[in-house]
Amino acid sequence: MSRSRKAAETASTVVTANDLRSGAVVFRTPEGRWDGDVATASVAATTESAATLLAAALADAAAGVVVEPVLVAIESHADGMRLATLRERIRACGPSVGSSLAAPPRA
Repeated sequence: MSRSRKAAETASTVVTANDLRSGAVVFRTPEGRWDGDVATASVAATTESAATLLAAALADAAAGVVVEPVLVAIESHADGMRLATLRERIRACGPSVGSSLAAPPRA
């Protein structure tokens, strides 16, 4: 089962992709922009709303804004929402082994 189909079957999903120019992980906002913060993402609570959200993201991909948009599950927590799977949290936030593998700061 594809990631987007599995996520669409869960309670809440967001669309994530990679920015075409920078490669950064981004999330589609309710305004139709792409942002690196999952807290700004448009949340789909039903399969139908998830399909609509993904269709809009696929149109952005066709326009060359992002690459490979997919639906991913999110969870609500006391401190806000977060990506439901460890895989997606690592993809969005970077390595889990410490800062030694992080990209050096830009000058």
